[in-house]
Amino acid sequence: MGLNYLVQFFRLNKVLAIIVLAGTSISCSLNSEDVVEASFNLRFSTDTVFFDTIFSEIPSVTKRLKVYNDLNSSVNISSIHIDDPNTPYELTINGIEGTQFEDTRILANDSLLVLLKANIIDRDSLDPYVIENKLIFDKKDSEQEVFIFSWGQDANFIKDSVLACNTTWSKGKPYVVYNHMLVDSLCTLTIEPGTRIFSHIGSNIYIKGTINATGTPEERILFMNDRFDGNYSLYPGQWGGIIFLEGSKGNKVSYTDILNSEIGIWLGTPDDDEEPDLVLENSSIVNASEACLLGFTSDLEMTNCLLTNAGQMVFAGLAGGNYTLNHNTITNYSYGFFKNQPTVYVSMELELNDGTILQAPVKLNLYNNIIWGISPDEIELYDLNSKSFYLTMSNNLLRTTNEFLNQANNILNKDPLFIDPSVFDFQLDTLSPAVDAGLDIGITIDFNGNPRSVPPDIGAFER
Repeated sequence: MGLNYLVQFFRLNKVLAIIVLAGTSISCSLNSEDVVEASFNLRFSTDTVFFDTIFSEIPSVTKRLKVYNDLNSSVNISSIHIDDPNTPYELTINGIEGTQFEDTRILANDSLLVLLKANIIDRDSLDPYVIENKLIFDKKDSEQEVFIFSWGQDANFIKDSVLACNTTWSKGKPYVVYNHMLVDSLCTLTIEPGTRIFSHIGSNIYIKGTINATGTPEERILFMNDRFDGNYSLYPGQWGGIIFLEGSKGNKVSYTDILNSEIGIWLGTPDDDEEPDLVLENSSIVNASEACLLGFTSDLEMTNCLLTNAGQMVFAGLAGGNYTLNHNTITNYSYGFFKNQPTVYVSMELELNDGTILQAPVKLNLYNNIIWGISPDEIELYDLNSKSFYLTMSNNLLRTTNEFLNQANNILNKDPLFIDPSVFDFQLDTLSPAVDAGLDIGITIDFNGNPRSVPPDIGAFER
């Protein structure tokens, strides 16, 4: 037994000795590794870190820069800094924020992650301005540079605000809406041509009074999200939308583009008359995560408009209402969505979450519209046979299997031959069946303000 103990003791100590020697060997290897401090070249993931338009006083998104050491030895960078000490850009390296870092080591065949963000001070400028700096990597005997570039834009900020009555917004500095804003009862917001309104995620524009947003073909009004980096200029659902509340009336929106909302326009303005609560002309609502336009027992007149790409219905008139649609292009090719609802849906009824049914008569006038998409039935008129559903129509191009709509010079199930729906170009090809197939109803211009021929083309765009 004593011999076995000695043998085991010898074996154990031999193993410990090997571990100690191995540890010593590893330690010596690490401590003896050469560190290069000069005459080496770094490799960068990009030669320019580009920020898209950044609003002053709002921190930018964070950009990433990878710095690679391709040598078999560690390198030491004497200094990493931005060339201007008053720069609006800030670095984060190894979890530490700053604008200058000394003696930064990158191990052999390893990399360093540099995070950059910007916080721009308002310069009281109406126009965008360039902000350009250099990120310097000082290696004692030489330097390497990476450019940092962005557009800055000062803005008027609207945060949880009830606007003063009879406010006017003008072009120049854009307006940035944070959280929500309200145009109150008996008040009017006038938006002049060329004005740009950007809304933060989740922000809504509520209209209880009146909005008069009148652009021109040359200076359109813009509503969209406030983030532009990467593909965010194309992502739907980045802000709430424009919500017209009960009591709002006399609204006019023309030559206006509403992009990337949850619901572009929510029209909930029930009243006892048939006067349009909203006149929408020569405008577009594109890329809505839910719907481009929802009307609830409301009165709408819509002419020369493009509504396209929504996660649910593109256009819906629910719980009754009066809807006059002339020369519109309303489509859903479902780019980025799984589509399971028709492009256009109009119904006398609406069931609420508590089971309550709202019901009112419908008056629907459809003239010279294109209603199209990827499904066999892109227009659904619920309760169409009811005596309280009043439909007048003529010269529309529709995708539908409903033979009842095969009347009044409507064209069914013929591809309208748009130029390129994938880039939202819904102008008509020369061979489109919609060319010269419309009814002259006195609309003399198209979406872009160009003159219409007689007979006109169906849809928002004149070929």
